[in-house]
Amino acid sequence: MGAVYRIILADDHQILRAGLKDLIEKDKAFKVVGQAKDGDELLSLMGSVKCDLVIMDLSMPNRDGMQAIQDVRVKFPKVKILVLTMQKDQEHFKHAMAHGASGYVLKEDAYDQLLMAVKMILRGKRFVSPTISKLLTDYYVRSLDEAESSSLDILTKREQQILQFIGNGMANKNIASRLKLSVRTVETHRANLGRKLGIKNTAGLVKYAVTKGLS
Repeated sequence: MGAVYRIILADDHQILRAGLKDLIEKDKAFKVVGQAKDGDELLSLMGSVKCDLVIMDLSMPNRDGMQAIQDVRVKFPKVKILVLTMQKDQEHFKHAMAHGASGYVLKEDAYDQLLMAVKMILRGKRFVSPTISKLLTDYYVRSLDEAESSSLDILTKREQQILQFIGNGMANKNIASRLKLSVRTVETHRANLGRKLGIKNTAGLVKYAVTKGLS
């Protein structure tokens, strides 16, 4: 028989801990060696019981999970941390991972994903619940869409007008003639377009105009 990995559970719900223990110990490679109802108890327990992995909630009394993560990383740097939580927003995820967690699993996904997460983390990898991954991806895509949709708002009406002409392949002198402006004025607007949009050449401006449906 191979090595048995030692796991400590930290959650303020005893029934949940009991269920997790049964689930985890279905795999003979894992042994739950301790349980804690809050962050203070967890740190105290880790001082006397050796473990390879801590599975913890973020919402615990006395010392919450976020603080406990930081304390475990400082005092027991070799111990891996897997967050098991109901919190599915990006802020909790970002802070937990930044403070030293190796994995993030939602409680609603625990039955299907917990053992997989434990195995991956103990092999030195990271694990993120697919539900969280999808939420983060959706958030990222939305933020890109919002950035794209608002980028035209930083341009003046005249700059948008000139961008449209650039997208249609018109030269500065033709744009100037069309808008009854001097070529120098068009060049100034064109330079402002490049600066505001972070685009350095005509090809980039043409491509941007096309993606925005201006040409």
